[in-house]
Amino acid sequence: MNTEAILDDLRSRIEAGYPLLFLQTWEEERWEHELAELTLEIERGLVTWTITGGLQPPVGEATEPSAWELLLRLGDYPPGHVFLVKDFHAWISDPVIVRRLRDLLSGLIAERKTLIFLGPVAEIPFDLTKDSVRIELPLPGYEDLQSEFTAAMAQRSEAGEAELTLSDDEQDKLIKAVMGLSTQEARKAWRRALHGRTELNDDVFTTLISEKRTLASGSDLLEFYDLEEGVGDIGGLDALKEWMARRADAYSPRAREQGIPLPKGMLLLGVQGCGKSLTARATARLLAFPLIRLDIANLLGSARGESEKNMRSALALVESIAPAVLWMDEIEKGFAGVETDGGGGGDATMTRLVGSFLTWMSDIQKPIFVIATANSVQNLPPEMLRRGRFDELFFVDLPNFEERKHILGIHLKKRGWKPEQFDVNDLAARSEGFSGAELEQIVITAMIDAFGQGHIMQHEDLERSWRSTVPLSVTMEDKIFALRNWAQDRCRRATSDSRVTSMLESEARDDALKVPVDEEEKSLPAWAQLAHSGQLKAALVEYVRTDGDVLFPELAQALSRYMETSGDQGLAARANPNTVLWAGMSQQLCELICELVSSKRLYIHPTDPERYKAAQQSIRLPLLKEPTDNRLPRAAWLPSSLRCAPHAVHAARLARIGRMKLGGN
Repeated sequence: MNTEAILDDLRSRIEAGYPLLFLQTWEEERWEHELAELTLEIERGLVTWTITGGLQPPVGEATEPSAWELLLRLGDYPPGHVFLVKDFHAWISDPVIVRRLRDLLSGLIAERKTLIFLGPVAEIPFDLTKDSVRIELPLPGYEDLQSEFTAAMAQRSEAGEAELTLSDDEQDKLIKAVMGLSTQEARKAWRRALHGRTELNDDVFTTLISEKRTLASGSDLLEFYDLEEGVGDIGGLDALKEWMARRADAYSPRAREQGIPLPKGMLLLGVQGCGKSLTARATARLLAFPLIRLDIANLLGSARGESEKNMRSALALVESIAPAVLWMDEIEKGFAGVETDGGGGGDATMTRLVGSFLTWMSDIQKPIFVIATANSVQNLPPEMLRRGRFDELFFVDLPNFEERKHILGIHLKKRGWKPEQFDVNDLAARSEGFSGAELEQIVITAMIDAFGQGHIMQHEDLERSWRSTVPLSVTMEDKIFALRNWAQDRCRRATSDSRVTSMLESEARDDALKVPVDEEEKSLPAWAQLAHSGQLKAALVEYVRTDGDVLFPELAQALSRYMETSGDQGLAARANPNTVLWAGMSQQLCELICELVSSKRLYIHPTDPERYKAAQQSIRLPLLKEPTDNRLPRAAWLPSSLRCAPHAVHAARLARIGRMKLGGN
């Protein structure tokens, strides 16, 4: 029930003369405001009570606020009053208090008075169960959060923060991302995610969704996942990506206006290691929904009915967090034991769990997108596969040539290597039958082997890693063949057929192509080889390690061939922000140095300013000879250098540095 429905229900109960209402909520401020508006509408007086303030407004002489005094004073107020009593659960178990409430019941009904007990705990004593009603108040719905968002953006503007222009779809996403939170939690989440921003990106929604982690963290039945991977991290699967993009549009305000039904979800069937789990994680990021994993094994209990109770609790928690993506990985293992041949020999508990889950999927009205993955169809219950349970059944096959090339490029880039420095075409052509997970392992193994042998990874390392890997398509050829046959006419392919033909033709064309080895690269120093391959962080550390003591302009000059090093950014000590270390660098270079210093891989050392004079480099600021704990009234330049060991005296003062903007150098 939404806020309006609850208020209508409360209105009817108050007007009908219900004497005792127990309302459970953490949102005291919001619901006190709503109840004040409600009593005003129905022309009833409202009196509030707390143990610290007593009855407000008071009647008669002031008395000591206490639970007993509250019950004694109710008769002093005229008929037709509503009493909002906060946090009364600490006294409701007292038999004397319970007896007094029972004595008051007939008088409350006769004088049309209602006691509303409001708080996070709403336990009704057994003696009062027939005379009371307990209502769990809902969290704010979309419309409630919409007005809160408007107010939050107005406050942001009044505070003088950077202007943020949002489209209707972006506002909709920001509101949906915090559904499941209280109004106070939503405001804090928006402030945190939007602080200092002038435009939106995926990080904003990831930050908002992370606020929901606390809702699932108290349950052992569900697992909350961070949204780290996006659609760009999936190699190939173009048909699946296109389908998901269209389903994401179904959650837009325009779709709601046109009455478009909410998508239910999809079942991904396919070969192990081909991206099914990755797709689930990327889908959550695409929708900007939290990703919650349900492991059926966690639901099983030894007591009779415990498993079914756990299933209901888990699904109720998912609904409270909605909108959300519910991920059920390797569902054929989770529901193992369900009879699939109609012989009646299956596990009764598991059969009931499947029935409960499928009924819930059919009845759910909240925006919950279910993604189930499976490596086999042998143990899947037939009723789960029939059309209507999921919006679509996709078959994820082993990647073709173009997809393998894409996957290799993704994993090389992910680890800081430039794919163009390797013969990715050749490796993709050779690795037919390899899954995405196996291609990733080829890259990882090559990196480890090259590092262990003391050289920068080359294409030969990738090729050796490929030769030593036996793909699953070889070791489990029969099972994969059977799975492909079953899916042939029963599932939609995650890679469109029209592209498969062109990819096969491209494979034949590219098989003969070879990327010439850059002989010049092999003669470069180790740090330059790393930078040439895209490993900028490692190159920076190696450069400092090789030289021993490096000035900032020297570092910028050395790396300028491989990245943009000049710009309007600078570095300063966080402990004393007016201590400027250097300026005129790019944001990327500053961020790399900050990260390496904070992780204690590099250290800042004060150095002789004559070194900068000799290099004809300086900053137009007053000179600071050494770091100080005294707060500097204005910016000053501390000539510094980078080393691989901490300074004997000033290590702590210069252990944390930050990026800043400065007028010039």
